[in-house]
Amino acid sequence: MKTLIVAAHGSRQKASAAEVAALAKKLDNKVKTDDSYTVQQVVHAFLQFCDPSLETVIQELADSGVDEMVIFPFFISAGSHVQTDIPRAVETARHKHPYVRFYITRHLGILDAIEDLILKEVAA
Repeated sequence: MKTLIVAAHGSRQKASAAEVAALAKKLDNKVKTDDSYTVQQVVHAFLQFCDPSLETVIQELADSGVDEMVIFPFFISAGSHVQTDIPRAVETARHKHPYVRFYITRHLGILDAIEDLILKEVAA
């Protein structure tokens, strides 16, 4: 099974974490109702301040038999979480779970579509 992990920063504010969880749930519902997507489930994880942590989510997914994980860094810019922390967590996971294939996508802020999303929001 191929799983997408939306990896966000995390916040001490519960409402912020709830937004990320709600986004992951919406994405999960989409992939479960449309087989044109390349992932079968979507979950979320955080890098700091709240749970579940990226390491915990990876461990739970590996324990449940997930054999392919795609980590999407839900970050606007390529700070230390994008450049260091996520790759380090994935490298550690690769050693712990050699039977799992791991991929890290580009972060949100570098995607071409972000420009159109911002301009459409301003126009609305």
